[in-house]
Amino acid sequence: MRRTGPVGLYRTYYNWDGGRGENNRIRSDYAAGRLSWISFKPPSSAPGGWNQVSSGRFDADLRARARRYASLPGPIVVTFNHEPENDRTGTGAEFARAWCHVYDVMKKETGLKNVASVPIIGEWTFNPQNRRQDPADWVTGPMLDRCDFLGLDIYQNAGGAGYDERLGRILDWMAARGHSDKMVGVAETGTTDAYRYDQPGEWWTQQWKWSIANTDKLGVISYFNSLRHNNSGNNWLLWQSQAKLNAFKASLQSSMSVGLV
Repeated sequence: MRRTGPVGLYRTYYNWDGGRGENNRIRSDYAAGRLSWISFKPPSSAPGGWNQVSSGRFDADLRARARRYASLPGPIVVTFNHEPENDRTGTGAEFARAWCHVYDVMKKETGLKNVASVPIIGEWTFNPQNRRQDPADWVTGPMLDRCDFLGLDIYQNAGGAGYDERLGRILDWMAARGHSDKMVGVAETGTTDAYRYDQPGEWWTQQWKWSIANTDKLGVISYFNSLRHNNSGNNWLLWQSQAKLNAFKASLQSSMSVGLV
């Protein structure tokens, strides 16, 4: 933010017992006029970990988490176990049951006061070229019925396909399942100067143009400006080039870019 200027959303990742860190981050974000998007993992990411959650074993923790969020001075976005399709914790069905259980326990405790509850799935899961995974295994009907919107991680790829094609495919997928009114949110995105077809910053500029033309479909975007936990081999940092940084800063200065008030 020192190089980009103020942003309206800050995304962070925590373990199951990271409540103190979560609270500190959320309150820091409120003070800066930012919305927090928090992700937390289950107590165990080993095989069987999701079944432990859906069994009710950790319901007391979930109730306490719900009360902690309800005590906050404003809204947050909350995700249980982002990108589950990349974990070894269990099957898609086991994840879906755990996600719904987390939602139901927290809703019963506080009505999910202050919380927008959102799953996050990698966009590649919905790509027809992906023959290994079926998105319906990871985003079930009961999840779509419950979630406030669907979070997606979507990065620039070698083919240059953008939000229009890739998010459009997912919006159509949800509509075919009776959720044409369900919005999506970009939980992680990034662009790189590595692809020769693209001028630095151009891919991001095009995605931003699509985003501001489709505010009825896409509600929030979080840019992954980090080198940590990056297995792609690409550099997503905004300051990889001045052109890329300038393109991103221009989007922040748009009238469509907002913060908390």
